[in-house]
Amino acid sequence: MSSLKTGAKPISSGQGLTHPFPWPAWILSLLLLSGGLAAWKILPTLQNGGTGVAFMLLFTILLTLALGSALSRSLARPARGYRLGYLLGLGLAWALVLSWVAARAPVQEPAGLIAAAWGGATLGALLLTSLRDGLWEDNFPPSTLIQSEVHRRHFEQIGSPSPTPLGKRLFDLLLSSLGLILSFPVTLLIGLLIWLEDPGPLLFVKNSVGKGGANFHQLKFRTMIRNAEEATGPVLAQEDDRRVLWIGRFLRKTALDELPQLVNILLGEMSFVGPRPQRTVLVHGYLETIPGYAERHRVAPGLSGLAQVAGSYYISPAEKLAWDRQYIRHASLGFDLRLIALAFLLVFWYRWKKNGDAPLPERWLGIRKKIN
Repeated sequence: MSSLKTGAKPISSGQGLTHPFPWPAWILSLLLLSGGLAAWKILPTLQNGGTGVAFMLLFTILLTLALGSALSRSLARPARGYRLGYLLGLGLAWALVLSWVAARAPVQEPAGLIAAAWGGATLGALLLTSLRDGLWEDNFPPSTLIQSEVHRRHFEQIGSPSPTPLGKRLFDLLLSSLGLILSFPVTLLIGLLIWLEDPGPLLFVKNSVGKGGANFHQLKFRTMIRNAEEATGPVLAQEDDRRVLWIGRFLRKTALDELPQLVNILLGEMSFVGPRPQRTVLVHGYLETIPGYAERHRVAPGLSGLAQVAGSYYISPAEKLAWDRQYIRHASLGFDLRLIALAFLLVFWYRWKKNGDAPLPERWLGIRKKIN
């Protein structure tokens, strides 16, 4: 992931008019709409080989792109223009399909055309977002100096870490590949819900410390408003953080915001179980104040860790280090499987109980006590 580029700076939701009336985008929108209406008689005859579905997909992509561009530049709040452009593009495309059906035109695949319209509107919205804002936020990436300093201090404390055991790596490869395939529909739905609530980048790039102290790009769904750290700089999330989106609160509670990290696991930058990654700029400070903090990076960081299963998301860095040391002492494929099972139990049952924020009983972990 070292080649991942920094996303463009998002447009502020309070930004004023960029162009009072963007003629090119509006003219293109009208031409596309006229072309769609002209195809009212032609499209039903193009059903052989899915030509009509392909036409509808391309037509809706271009229409949504043009409408979203025109409206976001015309309205005082560009986010409203993005959403309105998406809804108008989708609505107009569906209206064309329904008009053909109502007129009893020989449309062989109305369901395919409706699905193509939805897919085209979504792709058009994402294309516009990519061109304007970028599809990910990479806020406050650490300087080369900080990255090299963190890596140097790790080498001084722990040397070169041992290779990941072959069984653990094969397990990560197989499970991450399967997870990416099975979660693809959910990933699309989550991306759309984030975009509808706060149009802009879908992913958040978290520059974190990996095995041996190397910086890597940890991928997450964006759960906060755009430019959430513009005024504060990189800080740890708080339990009642007003910057978190409505859909973001659900994603955090269910841990679905972590789904993109399946890519990190597939690339070998992370594992399913290990110490949770911490941001490089924060680790740089922890190395000054917490002795031995580099020890947690003797192994690859994980999607889930003992600190999160046994403690909570908001425990202190020193407490995380204590749990991470305990994990490294007990690390094995069997212990990983136990923690994965407990993580699912925590996310889909325990957290939804009345006192679900309390730590899991330590006896469930198969270890006697926490060692500092």
